[in-house]
Amino acid sequence: MNENKAAGASLDSLMASFNGRITQLQELVIARNMHPASSVADLLAVDAAVTAMELQVKAIKDRLLEEAQAIPKTKARSFCS
Repeated sequence: MNENKAAGASLDSLMASFNGRITQLQELVIARNMHPASSVADLLAVDAAVTAMELQVKAIKDRLLEEAQAIPKTKARSFCS
């Protein structure tokens, strides 16, 4: 049962990090619109934020895949016990 809680906490942590990246990206877009003269630096920051978000999405997908693959194993173990 602790493994389930740990897996849920891990997924919650990934999702919280992803949501933080979305907030950061929104702030960067707002800042760019308010100060167009600094758009090149802002675009670099937006690019970095999007790249980080892509990595977070991959981590979330990988974690969900691990969870999905673990489900049949758990069911099989409970039937054998």
